[in-house]
Amino acid sequence: MKNDNLRADRDDDLDHFAPRPATKRGNSLVLQVASGVFLGGLALWLVQLAATSLYAKLMLGTVTFGG
Repeated sequence: MKNDNLRADRDDDLDHFAPRPATKRGNSLVLQVASGVFLGGLALWLVQLAATSLYAKLMLGTVTFGG
């Protein structure tokens, strides 16, 4: 196992593939990350608000189950 050649052979058939043209991404990634952080924080805040409200209702005993 020590003397095995584990390196991959280089493909010579890839000459007909043209490289991708370099595209300018701009600020789209920055905007996506910023909007994801903002929306994630908003969603966590709403979940926390609902959980706190439910917990307060349970502590006060104002939750009625059924009709």
